Amino acid sequence: MTPLRLGLAGFGRLARDYYLPALRAAPDVRLVAVADPLPESRAAAAVRCPGARVYETLSAMLDGAALDALLVASPPSAHLAAWRAASTARIPVFVEKPLLLSHELPLLDGREDGARVMVDFNRRFWPPYARARAIVAAGTLGTPLHLDFRLHLDVLGWSTVTRHRLAADEGGLAHDLGCHAIDFASWLLGEEPREVTAVASTRRWPDDHLRLGLAFPSGATADADLAHGARTRERLGIRGPGVRLWQDEPNMALHLERAGARRGRLAAKSLDMAVLAYRALRRSRSVGRASIQGALDAFVRAVRTGGPFEPGVADGLRNARWVAAAVRSAAAGSAPARP
Repeated sequence: MTPLRLGLAGFGRLARDYYLPALRAAPDVRLVAVADPLPESRAAAAVRCPGARVYETLSAMLDGAALDALLVASPPSAHLAAWRAASTARIPVFVEKPLLLSHELPLLDGREDGARVMVDFNRRFWPPYARARAIVAAGTLGTPLHLDFRLHLDVLGWSTVTRHRLAADEGGLAHDLGCHAIDFASWLLGEEPREVTAVASTRRWPDDHLRLGLAFPSGATADADLAHGARTRERLGIRGPGVRLWQDEPNMALHLERAGARRGRLAAKSLDMAVLAYRALRRSRSVGRASIQGALDAFVRAVRTGGPFEPGVADGLRNARWVAAAVRSAAAGSAPARP
């Protein structure tokens, strides 16, 4: 099979530490070009991507390189222009979340309909989370359901190349982690929210903590505790009548417990430690690397077969509208909001 010629826009930490290993593990993909406006990032790309041409701008790369697909890993403020330019050139696009910033929604003009774009909501591609979704869909937990999700990010640890996550013009926490939480809860529960509430607070950086509340037509609810902090933490819990499904850390085990069950806490902790140790030794099997690998593989398959991208452009635009509603809710003191 002829390798898929891929261009990469943005060469920050995400591209270097996650997308490059995923691309190297994909035998039918060849990275042929990289674009980044920062001289230091272009120098790093020249060293770490031998055989790929390096460009200063995306437009120069689209003009100068023969591409079959584009991966966009640049800061959020560049996403809309990047996937529009690639779509105009009829190049399928895999874009890091969010698809666009919510204040850019008025710029949409219909050109987006049917665009060959996939959004990297990579939590959808983590196998334990896919199992959780299947358990919910099977009705094992009953109804109504309540989902708790915590996602705190060591923001300085992620800012070794640029600090765009802390830049106000890049959308802040609502776009960085809020978009993930909204998509994740909707995907797990299998329905779109009815309304969202949001409360922002400041500890170290402006609005570096966010509490999201989602209400769904079925009566299900979800709460998300999001933060740019000093430590990366992630936890999932889903409760139904008399049943609880939880995962204390995505690299640990997924647990299902019925009310009245006497499963030993020590046994559950021992299983967690065994799974965590395995994934620490096999980093390619950990949540960050494996979920991005799964998302990228799905994108490549869709490009090869001409099949639909999931999550696609419609998912990304719907998510952006919910993020905009969350931003409005936070500004209005947690008033319920809808797109």
